[in-house]
Amino acid sequence: MNKQTLCTIAISCNILLCLTGCSKTNAQSSSQPSRQVSPLANTHQIMDQTFNTVAGVYNYPEGWQAQSKLVWNTNNYTQPLMLHSAATSPDGTAALEFFPIEQFVFLQPSLAHAPMEAMNGAFWLAPCSASEAMAKYIVPKLRGKVAYQPVGLIQVPQLPSLINYPTSSTNATDAVCARISYQINGQAVDEEIYGILETCPPNTSHSSYVGNCTQYNWGFSRLFSFRAPQGQLDPNRDAFFAMVRSFRPNPQWQAIRQQVQALANQKHGFRLEATAQSIRNATMLSRQISANNAQFYANQAARRDQEYASDQMRLQARYGTADSGKMSQSEAFGDMMMGRETLADGKKIDGYHTNVWSDEQGNYLPSNDVNYNPNINSSSTWTLSPKAQ
Repeated sequence: MNKQTLCTIAISCNILLCLTGCSKTNAQSSSQPSRQVSPLANTHQIMDQTFNTVAGVYNYPEGWQAQSKLVWNTNNYTQPLMLHSAATSPDGTAALEFFPIEQFVFLQPSLAHAPMEAMNGAFWLAPCSASEAMAKYIVPKLRGKVAYQPVGLIQVPQLPSLINYPTSSTNATDAVCARISYQINGQAVDEEIYGILETCPPNTSHSSYVGNCTQYNWGFSRLFSFRAPQGQLDPNRDAFFAMVRSFRPNPQWQAIRQQVQALANQKHGFRLEATAQSIRNATMLSRQISANNAQFYANQAARRDQEYASDQMRLQARYGTADSGKMSQSEAFGDMMMGRETLADGKKIDGYHTNVWSDEQGNYLPSNDVNYNPNINSSSTWTLSPKAQ
């Protein structure tokens, strides 16, 4: 057994001991003096600006700052709510964070989607254990912008009861904790990311078109994390859990949430159900898109041919050929490519204009207004400049 494995087991054991109320052991062994989190004297209100109501409240330590972001998007009918909240210490090294729900969907037989591809509020991912999902997808997504080091990963079956989280009797539940370390402004910190994974019973349908098709709906219904300076996380874990347990949702807002979810489902008419008809519609849509694309490219080719012929006619009519004493086609083509005109005196003007006026000082005034006369209220004398023929 290597040193890294021993370290991981030791950290995992410390987490388990602290979760069962034995946090003093690790606090005494820490090389740094223990800094206790201040009493939870403040209350943070999570505001729903869309409906001008409080979504919920939780307590956080005195002297800390708390902020939230709550956004609705009914186009994401699978999960229309995005809610993130954080309470942070004055120096930013200690924090509690509540993360948005991470919902996954998968169909068997599998469709051609990449892992973690966005699916109207959910993400396409084959069912796996809470530990695998946390290590491979959740931690990189949440902390991929910092140079973190994985420290430990353990299952925490008692997590729902520790935070008073009601689980469904019909869904399978799995809870996990990932511990990582990184630096904030040169300060080493430890962080534990907790997740409660719930898996709905598979839903299987059958049709003569696709045969048997099974849909899996699963995901982390609760995600949160604790962060503290290195050596300070274990002795303060009880205070962090107290902050999580203090969360109290507003029943009126919960009713609003259910209504928004119902409206989102009604708006789109389905919950990512892979029925034979939806797959048939997708196939028909794909064929229609292909046909439309082919017609589009054909129209574009015809349009280019028409524009080219029109340009040639315009060049012939306007400039003729060099043999007739008019401007050559090559020069006319150069003007067309550069988007300009040549006047009879050789002056080239950017753009195409109805009239171009010039004065005795060699200034030019292009205009597309046939009624425009620069001589009005002017001390200069302007004359129309003919275009090259």
